[in-house]
Amino acid sequence: MKIAIDIRALMEGKTTGVEVYLVNLLHELFKIDSKNQYVLFANSFRAVSLPSFNYSNVKLIVTKYPNKIFNLSQKLGFLQMEKLLGPVDLFFSPHWRVVTLKSSTPLVVTFHDLFFEIIPEFFTARRRLWHAFMDYPKAARRAKKIIAVSDNTKKDLEDLYGIENSKIKVVYPGMNPPRPSAPSLNQYFLYFGTLEPRKNIQTVIAAYERYARESSVKRKLVIAGSSGWKTKLSIPQSLADAIIVKINPDEQEKSALYQNAFAFLFPSFYEGFGFPILEAARSGKVVVASRNSSLEEIGKDFALLANAFRPAQFARLMLELEHDENLRIDLEKRGWRIAEKFNWRTAAEQTLRVFEEAAV
Repeated sequence: MKIAIDIRALMEGKTTGVEVYLVNLLHELFKIDSKNQYVLFANSFRAVSLPSFNYSNVKLIVTKYPNKIFNLSQKLGFLQMEKLLGPVDLFFSPHWRVVTLKSSTPLVVTFHDLFFEIIPEFFTARRRLWHAFMDYPKAARRAKKIIAVSDNTKKDLEDLYGIENSKIKVVYPGMNPPRPSAPSLNQYFLYFGTLEPRKNIQTVIAAYERYARESSVKRKLVIAGSSGWKTKLSIPQSLADAIIVKINPDEQEKSALYQNAFAFLFPSFYEGFGFPILEAARSGKVVVASRNSSLEEIGKDFALLANAFRPAQFARLMLELEHDENLRIDLEKRGWRIAEKFNWRTAAEQTLRVFEEAAV
């Protein structure tokens, strides 16, 4: 079988959940499957740096059209992908970008979340136009099979787009083991993720302000991650020395931040999967997260959950972790055991089975 995979999501050079998913899934997929032939597709008028996939059955094709013109040609159906890639038995879109395919070509699409449909005001006007241009409902209807990264995303596809249950397969992403790092005695509370409004970082700050007033230990707070829309944070002057902000740390710094934290705070308003809470758990840290979306689904057996709109609840749990060492140790052990079960080999095997079902 010849399988085409759209890797245009990797052209931006970011390390958000989508990119982590795509790179790790593809490497594991190519390791376990030497039978099928794979064609990876990207397009950029300018030179781009893409991850390397050096496997004997994998070929990379990069076209050099201006992206706006190429996207419009796909939207209007002027240029079928098969004319660029040759005949394919299946087309896989691990993060939907508009494509035009022959009606006979089976399409598999991964949906990570539908947050942009649920609370669109958390996105810029330009981003909302992009979502409209992508026409995700049409992509979901066109797909022969859909991969959802959580039961929560599957339910959203059913409720918002009316997609039948049998068409959607939940395939949980995997987790990479943390990189070893030098230990630190100065443990802190940590938030790690994109710095943007939907991640609800102001609740982290408000919770920490309450915590700092009542704690005798007064651990510091580290806010780290990649810059996003409206990155500027409102930090009270009284906490300027207690809150440390780290923008765009590299992978080694990221591992060190997780491993040297006291606990992990993640009050996001909505997540399709929630890589950060599993990264923290895999690093042996207690997670305090929002009781919503996939965070409750993934974290219900190891995380302390709170209302994303109630900083006081987060502050209370932060203090409880300081006062109750037995609780903290128990949650650390539970989190590590559960996070270890999420692996890329299983994700790749299940994804390959979806391909085989869609190609029939």
